[in-house]
Amino acid sequence: MDLVKELGNDLTGVDGIKLNPARARALENLLTQNFGPDVEVRLIRRFKSKKNVVIHIGMGPDTAGLGLVAKMFVTEHFKTDLMALKLSHENGLAVPRVVDADDGVILMDFIFGEPLTERINRTFESTLIDDLAKWYYDYHSIRDMIKGDPRLRNFICAENALVGLDFEETIQGHWILDIGGVSASLLDTKPVFDSRKRKLVWHLLEEYLSLRGKERSKSVDDLFITTVSEALKRTAYWRKDNDILALADQVRESGIPVD
Repeated sequence: MDLVKELGNDLTGVDGIKLNPARARALENLLTQNFGPDVEVRLIRRFKSKKNVVIHIGMGPDTAGLGLVAKMFVTEHFKTDLMALKLSHENGLAVPRVVDADDGVILMDFIFGEPLTERINRTFESTLIDDLAKWYYDYHSIRDMIKGDPRLRNFICAENALVGLDFEETIQGHWILDIGGVSASLLDTKPVFDSRKRKLVWHLLEEYLSLRGKERSKSVDDLFITTVSEALKRTAYWRKDNDILALADQVRESGIPVD
């Protein structure tokens, strides 16, 4: 198996921390145990991830074969991510199926589809927002925890479902952190703060509240605006983007107007 050789030795994750070499060996063992010692495995691509080493691999002589994702953890959140994936899948929530996992490596199905961020920025479909609200409502109901890392890039529009990815930041917390955070993610991608997007984030809040049997109120709206502003500020610091930082201040001071 030449997969480890293809990956190379200079694999890093969060803050440039190198991946433990044992993770690559654990991946090889998982593939051998599940598909046999003679399985053909090839690296298709490495996903952009500042936290861990995540790769898309193909099984068989070409990429039309079985697609898998291997997530090799640099961070210490392997068990958190694995438990969230398994519990979500067992309860019928659309997440990748775990094939196997061990020693800081999760091997899961590759999800074919279009990233939600690209679909929304292209179509502005309100039905996508309905699906997103329902997904979050179900996740919060299953675990009584929030997903964390609320970025649109963590959702894939698959053939028949909106599929959630990346659960290592799952923690206890108020639901508004997920809903406000993912709204900020919608607003800070191009076209930034577009009028159609401003309508969509309020629609997301209303749809989510409806699923909880609640309605908007001044206190909820104020909390939502504050949460969106704080999420935008974190993104601005991460990106080193003064325009997004200015947008965070604008949202805090003037809210999210709907034309």
